[in-house]
Amino acid sequence: MALVIGVTGISGSGKSRLCALLEEGLEQELTIICQDSFYKGCGNIDPDVYNFDDLDSLDLESIRLAIHNCKNRQQPNEIPVYDHSKHGRVGYRNLPPSQVVLVEGHMMFQDAAIRAAVDYLLFVDTDMDIAIVRRLKRDIAERGRNVNEVTSRYMRHVRQASLKTLAIRNQADFIIPNNDSFTNAAGLLRRHIEFLLKEKGAR
Repeated sequence: MALVIGVTGISGSGKSRLCALLEEGLEQELTIICQDSFYKGCGNIDPDVYNFDDLDSLDLESIRLAIHNCKNRQQPNEIPVYDHSKHGRVGYRNLPPSQVVLVEGHMMFQDAAIRAAVDYLLFVDTDMDIAIVRRLKRDIAERGRNVNEVTSRYMRHVRQASLKTLAIRNQADFIIPNNDSFTNAAGLLRRHIEFLLKEKGAR
């Protein structure tokens, strides 16, 4: 069976960066499942007002199935391909089996069944004011949004989602502080993953 590790934290906390650091040196043995692949899409609702930060916006059943298939290395393991510009799925891709799977997202672990499905849950712990500044910079630089758009969505939807995510912090197996840098912590975690793989005879 594969080792499945959940990675969560509020939006802007550094989850994707942590996954990238953990992947270094483990590329052939590690895959990443991102929450963003499992949005249902906003349908006929204006995407500017649709709440993408509510748990109901996710296809939770597909996430649970994907984690189950990853853990048991079952094939085919089809993952949705979600197009953010079209706000909907445009197809599926097969996720090849691997020894380690990182499951990354800022709100799906509010679901108790998804929390129970992973072997370990990592919580990237970042102050909310630092996280919103990071999100603001990212959305302006990478997604072409302006300050008013980012702050409006934050106050309408993102802040409430962050508070719900913070509520599961004490249920995590490991807490990774990231107000400054977590490069050293990521290195220690990667070595621990390598140790777990050797223990189970996967390396």
